[in-house]
Amino acid sequence: MQLKKGNRYILHILFWLVIYIVYFTQYMYNERSDSARHQFSAYDRSLTVFFHLLAVIAASYFITIRVLPFLFDRKKIIRGIFELCIGIYAIAICSRLSVIYVLEPILGGNFGKQESIPQILGQFSILFKYYIISIVSGALPFIIFYLLIDRQRIMRTQVEIEKEKISARLDALKAQINPHFLFNTLNNIYSLAVQQSAETAPTIDRLSQLLDYLLYRCNDNYVSLDNEIQFLRNYLDLGKMRFGNRLSIQFSHETDRPYTIAPLLLVPVIENMFKHGAEQTTGPAVFSISLKADNNQLTLIAINNFMPGENKVPGIGLSNLKQRLDILFPGRYILRVVERNEIFEVKMQVPLV
Repeated sequence: MQLKKGNRYILHILFWLVIYIVYFTQYMYNERSDSARHQFSAYDRSLTVFFHLLAVIAASYFITIRVLPFLFDRKKIIRGIFELCIGIYAIAICSRLSVIYVLEPILGGNFGKQESIPQILGQFSILFKYYIISIVSGALPFIIFYLLIDRQRIMRTQVEIEKEKISARLDALKAQINPHFLFNTLNNIYSLAVQQSAETAPTIDRLSQLLDYLLYRCNDNYVSLDNEIQFLRNYLDLGKMRFGNRLSIQFSHETDRPYTIAPLLLVPVIENMFKHGAEQTTGPAVFSISLKADNNQLTLIAINNFMPGENKVPGIGLSNLKQRLDILFPGRYILRVVERNEIFEVKMQVPLV
C-alpha cells in the first residue's frame, strides 16, 4: 500500500523524533557515566543533540536522494563516491561552524577562543574524528530504512507489472475463440431464414446469448460455473445445428455446490472436438462430454471420434488452453490427451473456487 504525500511527511517526522529521543537518552547516560564531563542542563543537552541531529538529517537525505542513484549506476559510481566525500565534508564543516558560532554562544560556556573559518576548513582530523564519523554512522539507520522501503516499493511495482502482463496475456488467450465458428453459425442461420424454418428464432437467441457472454459476461477473473456450462450448451447446440443428424452429442454435468471458474476455460476442448472431429470426419461424429465438479475440483472428460491418418493442422485450441492453465494453476492441474483406435480423449482437472 502506497503512502500519501502527507503521510510520508508524518512518517519522516516520527522517524527523526524517535532518533532524537534515542540520541538524547544516550547522551544523558554517557554524561552520568563520565563524572569528568562538563555538567549540562537538560536544555543544554537537548540543544546539543538537536544541532548534531540536523547534520545527521542533512547527510541522510543527501546520501539517499543525491548519492545512492549514482552508486547504483555502474557508469556513475566514481562520481557518486566523489560527491559523497565532498558532500559529507561540507556537511561536517557546516556542523562545526554551527557549533562554534551558534551553539556555543547560546550555551554561554567558556569553550576557548573561536576558530576562524579558514582554520576550521583545515581541521581535517577534528572534522573526521568528531563530525564525519558520527554524522555518517548517525545517517546509517535512515539509509537502511530508506533502502528497505524502496526495496518493498520496487517489489510491489514489479508484482503489479507482472499482474498486468499476466492479465493482458490471459485476455489475449481468452479472446482467441475460433472466429470461423461464428461465421459458420451465421451462414446456417441464413439458410434457416431462407427456408423459413421454425428453428431460426431459437438459433438466433442461442447465438445472441453466446455473444453476450463472450463480450460482456466473461470479463471478470472468475465467473459462475453454471454460466460457463450454459455457454457450453449454447456452443454445442449451435455446432449440432451445423452438422445436423451426422453429429451425436452426449453432454452430462454434475456439481455438489456452486463454484466459480476462469471464463472460457472449457470451450477450447469443445472447439477442438469440432475442429478435429466433426469437421474432419465424413461419416457420423460422436461427442461424449462429462463434467463433474466436487470437492473444489473440476474434472472434464471429452471424447470424440476422428478419421485416422488425417492431416491435422496445429491450432490454438489445446496449446492455448495449456498456456492459460500454466498461468492460472502452475503445477496444480492435469491436462492429458490420448489418441487410440480412432478415439481422441482429453481429460482436464483444475482447482475450483
